[in-house]
Amino acid sequence: MEHLTFKKLTNELSELINLYTKNNWNFHADPVPSEEEIIKRYKTGWYEDDKETFWIEETKKKVGLIIISDISDTMPLLFDVRLSNEVRGKGYGEQAVKWATNYIFSDSNEKIRIEAYTRHDNYAMRKIFYKCNFQKEGYLRESWENDDGSVEDAFIYAIIRKDWERGRKTPIKLDDVPF
Repeated sequence: MEHLTFKKLTNELSELINLYTKNNWNFHADPVPSEEEIIKRYKTGWYEDDKETFWIEETKKKVGLIIISDISDTMPLLFDVRLSNEVRGKGYGEQAVKWATNYIFSDSNEKIRIEAYTRHDNYAMRKIFYKCNFQKEGYLRESWENDDGSVEDAFIYAIIRKDWERGRKTPIKLDDVPF
């Protein structure tokens, strides 16, 4: 498995367009974003407004993107992880989530937890969260709205600071009572 590096998105609009339009994103709300939509988001600060966006690079080649949202909050959201088609299934998603978790918790002692949502049928992402010690905290029925108007179920995962520090998950009591 290659060693990845992470570099903040700066003025790389053409690379951003290339990543989004040359790959498929079946498990995202916007599986086929248009060049116009990407440009609009970029120009309006969508990748920056209370977010930090990083390129995932392999040997200086951009192979993905990770977006951390609500970065100023004590509970940031791991908003988006996108890997190019050619590197999926190679462990890069796991490396990216571990890097983001370390980055968030190491950057500030005030960060309490990191949340993440994924579609119910995105088994690759669900496995990544599991491997990265994120706890599955809930099943959200009809909560993932796609650009085409369809709606999917989703899961919420999270990792809390003390679990990150200990390197293991704390079991939750989701079903300790029937209500």
